[in-house]
Amino acid sequence: MATRFPLQTLLDHARHRMEAAERLLLMIRRKEDAARLKHEELDRYRREYMVRLSGNSQGGMDIQMLRDFHVFLGKLDQAIRNQAAEVERMHSRWQAAHENWLALRQKVKSFEVLEGRHQRAELWRQDRLDQRQSDELSSRKAAIARMIEREG
Repeated sequence: MATRFPLQTLLDHARHRMEAAERLLLMIRRKEDAARLKHEELDRYRREYMVRLSGNSQGGMDIQMLRDFHVFLGKLDQAIRNQAAEVERMHSRWQAAHENWLALRQKVKSFEVLEGRHQRAELWRQDRLDQRQSDELSSRKAAIARMIEREG
């Protein structure tokens, strides 16, 4: 009977940690994608707003309305900068999580190499045991056959 891989508990734990890191990596990627999409939407809205501003100003616009446009544009620019910072923050979090996942994956692979060696050693040991039992059985049969020949 093959013996259990002595590091199986550590391998199972490493796999569990790697799977959790993978789930975290995917969650952070979704958040980064959402932040990037929001940044693109804000940027697109700013361009549309600038088109509206230039269209309205060609037909004439009072000073208060022009000021309101510029105040809103300033707030929109700030929102775009904040969102760009959020995209960068999420990307940094993703990179850190990715590095962690890579390290955990390497650890799992190392344990799997050891597990493969253990399994090969167990197969070799079992083959030797089977061969020894087969040889012993053949020897017994031969001894019995010799005894029968002598008596016969």
